[in-house]
Amino acid sequence: MEEVAVVGWAQTRHERVKRRDTQQSMVFDVVTRALRSCSMTIRDIDVVVDAGSDYLDGRNTSNCATVDAMGAHFKEESRVAGDGLLAAIYAYLRVASGLFSSALVVAYGKSSEGSLLDQTRAMADPFYLRPLGLDALSAGALQARAYMDHYGVAPEAPAGVAVKNRSAGAANPNAQLRRPESLADVLSSGDLVAPIRRKEACPVSDGACAVVLVDWATAQTLGVRPAWITGVGHMQDAYYPGSRELYRAVSSRRASRRACEMAGIFDPFAELDVIELTEYYAYQELMLYEALGFCGEGEGAELLDSGETAQGGRTPVNLSGGALCANPLVATGLVRLTEAAAQVSNRAGDLQVDGAEKALAHATGGFAMQSAATIVLERKRE
Repeated sequence: MEEVAVVGWAQTRHERVKRRDTQQSMVFDVVTRALRSCSMTIRDIDVVVDAGSDYLDGRNTSNCATVDAMGAHFKEESRVAGDGLLAAIYAYLRVASGLFSSALVVAYGKSSEGSLLDQTRAMADPFYLRPLGLDALSAGALQARAYMDHYGVAPEAPAGVAVKNRSAGAANPNAQLRRPESLADVLSSGDLVAPIRRKEACPVSDGACAVVLVDWATAQTLGVRPAWITGVGHMQDAYYPGSRELYRAVSSRRASRRACEMAGIFDPFAELDVIELTEYYAYQELMLYEALGFCGEGEGAELLDSGETAQGGRTPVNLSGGALCANPLVATGLVRLTEAAAQVSNRAGDLQVDGAEKALAHATGGFAMQSAATIVLERKRE
């Protein structure tokens, strides 16, 4: 297999309403800036892989309306109906196969133009789950209750995640929510659906992201510091929430294990320097600490309290603020990849972690973290 590197990227500043920006204008903006960041042009790209939601776009086969903005005319082009990190894995495989030397990955979403809960409700089984009104929020609340009750997790623990990530997001110029919150603010913010409080949930965001992947030979000609992909993994758990142990993030555990083993990492918390997780709700970050092997089951709150996952800690998690500060749905996981790649290549600016050499990007989807994808990145070898 060819070695593959992330060499360029760009993301929008994520906002609740971007009336001036169509899907096409957001895509064109990030594609142009991503190519410019690695001194490439669209003529240098062999294959384009995009991720989007026909439901959010309000039309079938919606990539037909964005193919020109992506520069994908007369190129190999594929659509991934899932998170942008899955699209990045697909693009990675195409370059690693040796059939293509470069790939452009694009993901976008404008959730503010419709009802996000209606969109996620459409994922539910029409005969058993949809009549109950199940959507991503209510499924998350069921999982949060199962997790907190099973391990005796105090209400202050998810609130602590929100405090940590909102504090980090305040320094991220691309984040939607950039105001720090105190523990008292989060605890008093009221329930969306118990036990998830308003300030423990991700915002509704519009945004886009683009990433450029190239093989080893191409990377040597660009004059930019790349982030090498050394491991990938993706996994899907049972569809029905009732068929799963909701207090465990099984798909994330298996996906991260595959990616880390491929990268030769067997103690993730000790060997990784930076981690970017997708946590649509604050409790999910605690579950992901356990699923990714950072601590034992039920010990996520203790790890959070130790400060080791905060800025300046042993292995900081979500220095960008994570999905709790910006959730451009469909692009959320690809944003995690750009943040991780920026750290590994020492191109993260004010958010840079000194000496960061290995990072992990994570995405999740479906009801109660049914599916997951992970990518491990490493600094360029001399």
